Amino acid sequence: MVTAMNRSTVIVHGATGAQGAGIVRGLLSAGHRVRGIVRHSSASRLHPDAEPVQADLREPGSLAAAYSGADAVVVQLPLVFAPDLAVQQAKAVLAGLREAGVERAVFNPGSPLPPGPVGLAFVDARVLVAAELPHTVGAATVVAPARTYMENLAAPWSAPLVRDGEVAYPLPRELPVPWVALDDLGAAVAALITSPAAPPLQIVAGPRALTGDQVAAELAEALGRPVRWTTVTPAAYQEMLAPHLGAEAAAGIAGAYTPPPPGTPPPPGPDPSVVTTGATSLRDWAARQDWAHPGTP
Repeated sequence: MVTAMNRSTVIVHGATGAQGAGIVRGLLSAGHRVRGIVRHSSASRLHPDAEPVQADLREPGSLAAAYSGADAVVVQLPLVFAPDLAVQQAKAVLAGLREAGVERAVFNPGSPLPPGPVGLAFVDARVLVAAELPHTVGAATVVAPARTYMENLAAPWSAPLVRDGEVAYPLPRELPVPWVALDDLGAAVAALITSPAAPPLQIVAGPRALTGDQVAAELAEALGRPVRWTTVTPAAYQEMLAPHLGAEAAAGIAGAYTPPPPGTPPPPGPDPSVVTTGATSLRDWAARQDWAHPGTP
């Protein structure tokens, strides 16, 4: 429990996106003060109990000014796929943290990270931040989902299909996936903010790993109608995303689902000691969603 003695002021990047909003809710529920870095056009979507702060993600000085007086910063990079801009923003955030003398930072890359650069700007900018953050602030933690978020199933490109009885997703039907709710991500970040010994890596997993057919069965129970799982190709997923996110973002996200070449050894699983398990089941999460008015992750 957060008391007046350990209540922190936390800056949150991307505070109006689905992942950022989940983190803001978690921090506020834990009793922290939250300042959300927002663009002018998105300030109205910020949680009413959070304070909006504007900053230029390309300017370290602007970011350092936004970080002034904060006990911690939650870093999330935007969906930028242009190589020069993605890396520029990553370097500016690191420089801003250093200039402001921030003591604690939590970095949410939004998805599991590879061990090194892969030649995709969207990914490589995040790899850069994860590698440099421990050398930039006093206490640094990378927090990431074990695989993916439940909220992707209720996004505008997925929810209409689910309502019609189909989950279309670019993951193998037989693959067990520990889908995690964003509220559990927010709770994990809130705990890290006041942890006396925050780990360098925290993986957040759902309470149960589900195959595609099990995902469909859980959704069917929550919605009270039959639902089936369909594995789609990354290219087909890109077509689903493009009308909502734009061509560049759709291509970048779909590219992250492209399977490795045949014969590539599977990546090792995370050390169990860095995994925290959320409490939200897929069925309970699905029962709380407004499937007629899907949100945007």
